[in-house]
Amino acid sequence: MGEQIVGFAREIGRTRYYSKDQFWWNGAIIKHNQVDECIGLKDINNRPLYELDIVEYALDGERDRMGCVLWDQGKEVFIIKDLSDTDLEVPFTLEDMSLFAAEDLRFRAYLFSQPDLMRALGVRDN
Repeated sequence: MGEQIVGFAREIGRTRYYSKDQFWWNGAIIKHNQVDECIGLKDINNRPLYELDIVEYALDGERDRMGCVLWDQGKEVFIIKDLSDTDLEVPFTLEDMSLFAAEDLRFRAYLFSQPDLMRALGVRDN
């Protein structure tokens, strides 16, 4: 809701479960106004990564780059859009192979809490 994460959802088969803390899950819907999808990878701290996360990431060796996790509608893949070189967009997977290991990624911030950066990148969350 706005800039606050109010909960999480998980689908198992056709059933959706909700949790406010990712520990206790039940069928009670949590009121929300937007959804950021989990990309299916975790960072070096075992934290699940979501679209609109800002991450520190490595292309060759050291985690020395910053980028945000976005969904590329045209290619239908999650990408990292580099924050220093906004023309650089790196997919997380290529032909079903992951290009990043957990040690290559570290969560840093939520993009939705940085409205100026969202505008500068032309990102809308709806």
